[in-house]
Amino acid sequence: MKSNRRQMLQLALIGAGLGVSSLGASGVWAAGEGRGEKLFRRPGLAFDTSVALTVVGRDEQEAEAALDAGFSEIRRLERIVGLSTPGSDIRRLNAEGRLENPDPAMLDMLAVAEEVHRASGGAFDVTVQPLWIFYDAFARRGLWPTNEEAAPARALIGQKGLRFGAEAVSFEKPGMGITLNSLTHGYAADRVAKVFCDLGVRRAFVDTGEMEALGRAPHDRTWTAALKHPRQPDAMLGTAPLTGAMATAGDYAYTWSADYSRNHILDPRTGFSPASLATVVVIAQRAVVADALSTAVMVMGPIDGAKLLQKFDAEAYGITKAGKVWATPGFPREHLA
Repeated sequence: MKSNRRQMLQLALIGAGLGVSSLGASGVWAAGEGRGEKLFRRPGLAFDTSVALTVVGRDEQEAEAALDAGFSEIRRLERIVGLSTPGSDIRRLNAEGRLENPDPAMLDMLAVAEEVHRASGGAFDVTVQPLWIFYDAFARRGLWPTNEEAAPARALIGQKGLRFGAEAVSFEKPGMGITLNSLTHGYAADRVAKVFCDLGVRRAFVDTGEMEALGRAPHDRTWTAALKHPRQPDAMLGTAPLTGAMATAGDYAYTWSADYSRNHILDPRTGFSPASLATVVVIAQRAVVADALSTAVMVMGPIDGAKLLQKFDAEAYGITKAGKVWATPGFPREHLA
């Protein structure tokens, strides 16, 4: 069993060919200052991964206030949808089967989940959590269940059995549960970006596990994303400009087998991990949508995944398990294989 959530996507804040000063948590490069501008960067931990918020500006007090507000929003979301956060709303929902008066943030994510679920023909389904827990319990003991042993957990999957609205979120069957991990990081990026905009921040880079860029990098350059190889820890696939939101999903992030064939991404229709792609990077206008689509495309594979991306005006770049490159026509590949 191997957890390596941040091995794929490293963000290089190199927009203007700036001098790189450090590689911080989550692989975000902090570049040097230029023309009176400063990069105010604050790393941290949230949602079981490293995060980092970066603001471009001149006034330190204003930048620090924005970073404080950004991290406050992240902590708020952890209390709502953090699966590993004690007492979080989602943990109470999964334990009790019903959550009264859900926070609007949870309802927002569930609405996106429903949209992608329908658009993907059920390939994206947030009710896979009981099966994930079941598999993980076996893997921690160095074992793997038979299909017959896993059948009861598989029977709990089905987003049609999830009910949600302003009054409550509930499950149709006892024992059901949800994970919003394929939406949470992207949703957090969107929310922090909005917090920044509300405070008058126009140039920033948000890394909450998924990425979102605001405005331009120093020296009026584009923020640039460096894509790390899913199988070679020290190798890069290349770089891509980022002007919106970017999210990644990969079989390496949490795996139960040395060959990555058993991993945290599960096809809700079969109960098994998909066999086509090793990793996918999605660019979309909203990070929460990019986040959900990256998981859905991993499940659906290149052909059906490309059709799904068209419905959301999104682009993707991926590597198959055989090591071949796959990309949609609009993904910026100038500096990629």
